[in-house]
Amino acid sequence: MDYILGLNLISAGELTLIGVAVYAITQAIKISKIKLANKYLPFVSMILGVLIGLFVGFMQNDSSLYQSGFAGFLVGAGTAGLFTGFKGVAGGYSTEWKPTKEQKNLDMKG
Repeated sequence: MDYILGLNLISAGELTLIGVAVYAITQAIKISKIKLANKYLPFVSMILGVLIGLFVGFMQNDSSLYQSGFAGFLVGAGTAGLFTGFKGVAGGYSTEWKPTKEQKNLDMKG
């Protein structure tokens, strides 16, 4: 996160807000009943980062939404792990969907 802050794209508060929001939403998608292969989650995280970055930039009346969107993309990439995304596309993961431990626990409870 220090690297993104060093680019002077957005403030530390905006950076923290985007990072927490992207992480929370990505984790919620992971444990939800949405059947999405884990190999796509880094890309979902990057898209969420851009959207949340644009939203935060708009709400803060930033003059350059481009900078906010780009910072959101970088935060999303860092949150999910850019390497993980490339590994998934390159075939490093199984394409078969398997429930996580959290999803199995939810199924047992409900």
